[in-house]
Amino acid sequence: MEKVDILLSVYKPNEKYLIEQLVSLNNQDYPNIEVIINDDCPDSPCDRGIFETYLTKVPYRILEQDKKNLNYTKSFEKLVKASTGDYIAFCDQDDVWFSNKISKSVKTLEKENALLVASDRQIIDGDGNVIVDKYRDEHHGQTESWHTGDDITVNNLIVTHAVGMVLVVRGEFARSTVPFSVYTGHDKWIISCASKEGRVAFIDEPLVQYRRHGHNVSGVLIGIESKKDYEEKRVLINYNLIQDFLNKYPDFKDKDKLLGFATARKDHKIKDLYKYRSIAPNIAKFDIMLVFVPDFLFKTMILFARKLR
Repeated sequence: MEKVDILLSVYKPNEKYLIEQLVSLNNQDYPNIEVIINDDCPDSPCDRGIFETYLTKVPYRILEQDKKNLNYTKSFEKLVKASTGDYIAFCDQDDVWFSNKISKSVKTLEKENALLVASDRQIIDGDGNVIVDKYRDEHHGQTESWHTGDDITVNNLIVTHAVGMVLVVRGEFARSTVPFSVYTGHDKWIISCASKEGRVAFIDEPLVQYRRHGHNVSGVLIGIESKKDYEEKRVLINYNLIQDFLNKYPDFKDKDKLLGFATARKDHKIKDLYKYRSIAPNIAKFDIMLVFVPDFLFKTMILFARKLR
């Protein structure tokens, strides 16, 4: 039976949440898995006894710790490089997996002859209470409307179409996508590569519980204080990601469309933003609006949004 490597990156984890995650990994009904762990906080290492206590049914190994923090994307890149499994699954430190997450995902990958599969998810709060039973039932935007076999490459490079903890990927393919771009998360990068190179699949049922704790502003505004921030942290970073992707795939069939949209965002070209709006309609509308909004008003909008939390 094919081996599945579960790649777990930890950084100063909440012990209660980590234990719940480890218990859910220990209870997977797929018989051939290994958990590979990278502790990405050399200044405050995680208690390794937790893994011995709660991973009793599955083998695990802990990678040698780096002398400095790698950050999220590069920590998962390190884990991918250390993997040997036929399949790999990305694992966060504070979520919960259903017992059939791996078995159902592997079965779907084989049935659909796909490079990557994503599933739906439940949303739970800090106490483990289910606050959204099925994410797609309450979110109907572009990122939640794709299906098995769809070409989501271009759209996903702008807005990520699945979060890392719902993904299972063919191991050899995943290792071929290294190095990951430093301008995005591992999930956006590997989904884009998979969609470009082959077939991606979706399981329309929750196989994981995504823990939402704390209060966040909408994703567009997280960490943004001004139009300059938005330009540097959203527009230019995404432009650099697309450059990395096109360097890897210079023959990409939709290169002109993708680069046209990214350049229109960077250069504030309203006509081209409108022309390519189907790639990411909400992003295009937002960027067109920002052309006309002065910085002081943009800052006021951010403050207002935060008061609504």
